[in-house]
Amino acid sequence: MSLIRKIKESIITKWIVLYYTFFFILGSYLLLQLIFTVLQFFFFGDPQQSITLQGFSVVIDGVDHQIWDLPQFHISVILSSLIVIGLTWLTMKFVMKGRPFHNLGFLPVLREHRVWFLYSAIVLLSGILMREYVIGSTEIAISAGNNIEKVLIILGLAVFGPVLEEVLFRGYLQARMDAILKNKFPWISIFITAALFSVFHFQYAPLEMLYIFGVGVFLSLMKHKTRSLWFPIIFHTAGNLYAVLMILL
Repeated sequence: MSLIRKIKESIITKWIVLYYTFFFILGSYLLLQLIFTVLQFFFFGDPQQSITLQGFSVVIDGVDHQIWDLPQFHISVILSSLIVIGLTWLTMKFVMKGRPFHNLGFLPVLREHRVWFLYSAIVLLSGILMREYVIGSTEIAISAGNNIEKVLIILGLAVFGPVLEEVLFRGYLQARMDAILKNKFPWISIFITAALFSVFHFQYAPLEMLYIFGVGVFLSLMKHKTRSLWFPIIFHTAGNLYAVLMILL
């Protein structure tokens, strides 16, 4: 076997392992959400209730509810995020040598990168305005019956969800692609990460997904420029928090 063929096979194997691992972790996250939601109804729900899960809707005693409206779903998001962040950490520990948190991008913000906060804030504000006045509001509606449900929604959709997504997409996927490509073709990692990030939000309309792709490119670019995962985490969380508060208030 020639040296060139060995190199090609080695690179192909790395890509296969990367995407297999990534989709396994991502699938585990979605599956855990479903399992935790169902278990809460099973152990803590009214045994006389008739409950059916139909995609993003839950039918309870004949009444259709969006899954986003259920406190059980947001509890599931929190629990699933914690477990999958741990799974991602373990995967990074075994796949890449060195410190897992360091490899995921949990690095101190360097002084020369602090200007990115101002730049990112301008881009974030522009993105919010574009979404509000060009794309319009999303079709997904969220309601909360009391303050406890509001807190669960904020924790699930504006804190734990964004942190998990950044750890998985920007922290793991983008970092692993950069490592395989030896940091020579960063735009490949940025584009693929943003594309998969957009597809992951398949519950949205096509125009909204295109907007999410743009957000994904920006977040991946932030990670590439600063090498720190804190930047995309902060601005992803801020964007989600704004969206959730606008819906709840």
